[in-house]
Amino acid sequence: MGQPLPIVIDGSLGEGGGQALRTALPLSAITGRAFGIHRIRAGAPEPGLLPRDVSLVRAVAGLCGADLTGAEPGSTRLEFRPREKVEAGERTIDLAGAGSAPLLLQTLSWPLALAGGPSRLTLRGATHLRGAPTFHDLALVWAPAVARLGFGVELGLQEAAFAADGAGSMTADIRPAHPMPPLDLRHRGMLRDAEVVAVVGGMGFDVAERLAASTLRRLRDAGVAAEATRLPVPSRGAAGCQVMVVAQFDRTRGGSGAVGAPGDPPDKVAETAVRAFDGFLRGGAALDRFLGEQLVLPAALAASGRVALPGLVPATRYTVASVTGHLLTAAEVARRFLDVEVSVLGGEGTEGEVRIQPPGGGAEVVALRG
Repeated sequence: MGQPLPIVIDGSLGEGGGQALRTALPLSAITGRAFGIHRIRAGAPEPGLLPRDVSLVRAVAGLCGADLTGAEPGSTRLEFRPREKVEAGERTIDLAGAGSAPLLLQTLSWPLALAGGPSRLTLRGATHLRGAPTFHDLALVWAPAVARLGFGVELGLQEAAFAADGAGSMTADIRPAHPMPPLDLRHRGMLRDAEVVAVVGGMGFDVAERLAASTLRRLRDAGVAAEATRLPVPSRGAAGCQVMVVAQFDRTRGGSGAVGAPGDPPDKVAETAVRAFDGFLRGGAALDRFLGEQLVLPAALAASGRVALPGLVPATRYTVASVTGHLLTAAEVARRFLDVEVSVLGGEGTEGEVRIQPPGGGAEVVALRG
C-alpha cells in the first residue's frame, strides 16, 4: 500500500463524480490500489466535492489509514492512497449533518465484509433523505438482494431523521462475505404479493393511516392487491414520512418509495411511490434502476474471486428497468480496479441487461431461486 497513483478517474464521468467516488473508495480500500479523481462535478452548479462527499472520503480513509490530498469541500481533485489493511470491528461514525447514513453504509459495507470477521457500525446522521437510499430501502430491498451475492447485513434503526441536518441513528451488523452460487436474475417471474409500508417519524399516526390508505387505493386502481403496515419510528428534530411498495415476484424482490416532509400532502407522496412502482411493473426487467446500480459492485467483487465457490464461474446476470449514468459509471470504475468483465447491454434510459463475470467466464449462469 502507499503506492503511486495507478488509477486516474475523470470526475465528470457519467453523472458527474458522485457515483465514481462511491465506487472507487471501497474498491481502493479492498485492493490497496491508490487512485486519483479529477474534474469532480465539472460543469455542475456546485463543482467539486460536496460536504457529503468529504464525509464519505474521510470515513473510508479511516478504515484503511489512507493518505488524502484534496479532501475538502469544493476541491475538484482528490488523491486517495490506502496504507493499511481494513480490519473488522466496531465503529461509530457521526456525519454531523453532512450526508446520508444509508449511503455511507453502502460504501463501507464492502471492505468490512471482506475484512475477515464480523463488524458493527453505528452511523449518526440523516436516515431518510429524498434522492438517496433510505434505511427502509436498505432493510426491505437492498439487504435481501446483496445477501444473494454472499454479503450479509443486518440493520437496526434507533432514531430516524428526514433532513440532512437531522440527528438520526442506525446500526449495521456486517457478516464476513461467503460464497454463493452464480446468480441469474434475467427474469423476475409473476408478481406474488405486494405490501405497503407507511413510515412516520415525529408526525401523527394519522399521517401513516392516510399514506397507507391512499397508496392502497392507487394500487387497487392499477389492478394490484396489497396489504399495509403502518410504522411509527422514533425521530428527533427532523420529522417526515416515507411510503414504500414492496413487491415479491417469483425470483426477485423490489420496492418503490417516496419520502415526504411535514406539510406534504400524503396523497402526493403516495402518488409518487405508486407511479414509480407502476412504471416498473409495466416493464419486463427483474430489477429496478436503483437496485441495478447497487448490485454492480458486490457482483464485481464476487466475479473477482474474492467471494467464490470452487468449480463454479462466479457470474451474475440481471435485467434492469433502466440503464442509467450511475450504472455505467459503476461498471467503468469496477473494471479499473478489478480483473473482471462487466458488460451493459442496452442504451442509456432503456431497459438493459448487466453481465458481470471473470475474464473469459462464458459459462451459463446457474439460476437461483429465492
